[in-house]
Amino acid sequence: MNYFLLNLFLAFSWMLVNDSYGSVEFIIGYIIGFLVLRISLPFGVAPSYFKRFKAISNLLFFFIYELIVSVFRVAWDVITPTHLSEPDIIYLPLSAKSDLEIAILANMVSLTPGSLSLDVTEDRQFLVIHVMFAPDHAVVIDGIKSGLERRLLEITRG
Repeated sequence: MNYFLLNLFLAFSWMLVNDSYGSVEFIIGYIIGFLVLRISLPFGVAPSYFKRFKAISNLLFFFIYELIVSVFRVAWDVITPTHLSEPDIIYLPLSAKSDLEIAILANMVSLTPGSLSLDVTEDRQFLVIHVMFAPDHAVVIDGIKSGLERRLLEITRG
């Protein structure tokens, strides 16, 4: 957490030095501060701040990619005369255990077009999902577990 606060301090310092207080200046300052902090570390030392930053970046880029692909897939199904969808309800076994992990995963699944989180089972072992394209349940489950859930757990569990 100390590196995060130091990075924020460097970002605000950048804004003060440039006498510009917009969001673009803050982002530039944050990136420059991040690079300065990363370069100033001794070799072989990688605090959890940098590991989590990388994991968050990976999750963000993966989620944006999945979002774009699913938007086009759903849009294609809507504009074509024949429907390619095979909707079904899937029970996704959860590796996520905390309320925060389950809530973030459920929301990310729901934000992706073509899928909707419906419920979590009473024993919190499964996330119930309605999927628009589910010809093979194992493929859908593996895609979510090895994609969103794995990357989310890298962030929350370090």
